[in-house]
Amino acid sequence: MAQTTYRDEATPNRRAAGSKRATWLEAIQHALRMTFHFDRSQLIIVRSLVSTFGFILPLAIGVASGHVIEGVIIAGGASSLGGVSLNATHRARVRTMIMASLGIAVSACVGALMNPYPWPSIIAIGLWSFIAGLLVVISQRAMIIGLQSTLALIILTHFNLSPTQALLEALLMFSGALFQVLLSVIPLWQTVGSERNMLANAYQALADYAMDADNISYIRQIKVELKRTEDALENSQSSRNKTRKSAQLLQQAIDIRLALTLFLDILNVIANQDRERYAQRVEHIQQQIEHILRAIAQNIKTYQKAGDLSASYQNLDRLIQEVVKEDKSNYKLQAIERYYKTLRSHLRSAEKLASSLRPGRPSLSWRIFVPRRPRLDMRSPLATLKANLSLESTAFRHAIRLTVVMVIAASIYRFAPIGRGYWIPISALFVLRPDFTSTITRGFARMIGTTCGALAIALLLHFVAPSHFILIILEAVLTFCAYALLFANYSLFSFFITMVIIILLSFVDLPLPQLEFLRTIDTIIGGSLALSIYLLWPTWEHQRVGENIARRLEALQRYYLEVMDTYIAPERYDAGRIEQRRHAAHLERTNVDASVERALSEPELHPFDKNMAQCLLTESDHIAETVLSLEAYLLSISDRPPLPMVEQLSRNIARAMRLFARAIYTEQPAPSIQDIQQQIQELEEMRKEIRQTDPATFTTLSFVLHASRRIITNLQTMNQILTTRHESRKERSAAVSSTKT
Repeated sequence: MAQTTYRDEATPNRRAAGSKRATWLEAIQHALRMTFHFDRSQLIIVRSLVSTFGFILPLAIGVASGHVIEGVIIAGGASSLGGVSLNATHRARVRTMIMASLGIAVSACVGALMNPYPWPSIIAIGLWSFIAGLLVVISQRAMIIGLQSTLALIILTHFNLSPTQALLEALLMFSGALFQVLLSVIPLWQTVGSERNMLANAYQALADYAMDADNISYIRQIKVELKRTEDALENSQSSRNKTRKSAQLLQQAIDIRLALTLFLDILNVIANQDRERYAQRVEHIQQQIEHILRAIAQNIKTYQKAGDLSASYQNLDRLIQEVVKEDKSNYKLQAIERYYKTLRSHLRSAEKLASSLRPGRPSLSWRIFVPRRPRLDMRSPLATLKANLSLESTAFRHAIRLTVVMVIAASIYRFAPIGRGYWIPISALFVLRPDFTSTITRGFARMIGTTCGALAIALLLHFVAPSHFILIILEAVLTFCAYALLFANYSLFSFFITMVIIILLSFVDLPLPQLEFLRTIDTIIGGSLALSIYLLWPTWEHQRVGENIARRLEALQRYYLEVMDTYIAPERYDAGRIEQRRHAAHLERTNVDASVERALSEPELHPFDKNMAQCLLTESDHIAETVLSLEAYLLSISDRPPLPMVEQLSRNIARAMRLFARAIYTEQPAPSIQDIQQQIQELEEMRKEIRQTDPATFTTLSFVLHASRRIITNLQTMNQILTTRHESRKERSAAVSSTKT
């Protein structure tokens, strides 16, 4: 089936909305504000102390023993890993650090061997940069591994070494990196509680969202906290029972976000119709929901039940009944009661799960575990990379853009007469990001931080005699500040890390004033190059979100049809075609996930329905899980009975998915699927009749019908989201028209 193109099918309203552009001036002003934003919650103290110790100790030993160059090289390897996964759980941190250590060692050796050959070194930097850009689709930690490996490659191309010297230097850097890894696996007893804290933060974010569902900061925070919690649970050290309960709490948080969005949408539609009548009641309802969510978060965090919530539920029940009984014939008011019951059920389930958590036993931090992934897991790193090796992938296009920038920067570094020019590609590497705001913010932050850092170290050392002892003390203090502020504010991180690098290189390289000047100039060149390429090749993701979600659903529809064809006629089974459809569906998932992520980070100067997009994405993920389970079931049975009776049902479900994809793009309600419900009822009767006569067919048909009902439920939820949003827009348009009149 050919892929549908939606661009020419957009409604006039959609075109009008899409024509509204965020001006460059406003967007850059927003990025500048983000440059100076300081997030206190992202300060990292304990891990920063450990990373600082791992960096300073080899440097101090090298200086004290007279082996300064070796000490600097080992410290450089330790420094590369000091900032890796500072805010990750233990297992994820150790695994990332081990992979980064190997990547740094190999890259350092290759880089050192490339020094006499400018063009091969430029090609190698481009290749490493492409891989680093593509690793964005796996995770932030995978991206960090790619960036640190590319960084080691760039730095070592500066030194002209023999093969033996290159290998020795790579081993020294590897030993420094390994030292940082060993520090994180020292057998210290620690209570594993990061998953619990992340879950508590997720429920706190939901509480904030309950009071202001249109606040972009709350919307972003929920996405961040849920993603962090998911990553933490994948790398959990907790017992199986505790991990299972935490996973259930995470699922409840996801369901609460969806139910809360639907519930608040319909509430706001009613409130906008008659604010004097309903606005105060809506606010009271939001306050009660907020109180319940904060109590659940407190329960998760402290293992103590935060009071009796019965009164809050009773108040909610009363408030909802007061709203509903206003007009029994108003279907919108009745929809409020229906959505409230769903939300209340999820809140109750989360409350019970939170109350059942118990403090875990202390665990040795050296235990490392790599979880096995299911054979058909569409989120596995290998499947993700394979699916994104296409120009249709936004990550692939970002990787190409990063490669172009790095090749230009590396060419300037290798051929232009600029001292210590390797800082040019390094700055470009760390500035250029897939989204606009992060690129502009990091560009400004790095240039401002680097310039101020260079000036600060010049002034500081003008009044302090730069003996080795004083430099090591300064290096320790500045390194700790850099690590601690890495996630809190990138400008301050750049400020401190500039001073750290200049002092480190001063042990073996140029005099300090010359290093300060060169570092500043090269950083400005590299940062400006990254900013320029983004201005010349920008990507505004908010214009593509609806289309990407629609394409995701259409890819799932094709994957579903391919799997169901095997159920209908087992002899038509084609593993290659099914795998191709699965990879295509996975590609669209990574595209839309990246699209929503980047759209959320863009300035709020465009018509992008952030809540609706994330809820639709969640439901499409549920459909993907169902189709994946259908394929997994096929692989689990050797004798596949044909099910010709489900052919019409599968065709109708596929047609409904295609129609819903079109509805998502145009942001209009989808058509009714009542005929599909009737078909399922008829097949249920048939299933009962063959229970005794054909057990194999009965079992397989039961599973197919169960999966079909799940897909229909997901589609119905999507339609509720679209319908509510459509009515909300109509109400706002009517209110604006009446105001103008």
